[in-house]
Amino acid sequence: MPPDSDRPFGLDPSRTYDVGRDGEARETLPPPPEWLSGRHRLILGLFALALLVVGGLAGVTVAAFASGAREASAVFALLTLAASPLLLLGPAQDWWRFRRRRRLRR
Repeated sequence: MPPDSDRPFGLDPSRTYDVGRDGEARETLPPPPEWLSGRHRLILGLFALALLVVGGLAGVTVAAFASGAREASAVFALLTLAASPLLLLGPAQDWWRFRRRRRLRR
């Protein structure tokens, strides 16, 4: 097979071409990537929201500790630790949906 540079035209592997019965060539666009689906956007959104909450609490903890408010920084540190399981919410939802599809019905 000759290299692509020797061909008089190029084929785009991301496009699908179909020729109908009338001889007209129709181009069908590829489906959107899987990560653009609603499920994946929800998972990424939940993870980003949890990351924002935990990161914000950690930043407030450091700021309170740097300002000398040790009791407040201890409270914010505990809140940071309590909010850290939120980071598992997105991946846990992905795992649950994957598991639910594979489950056998009896």
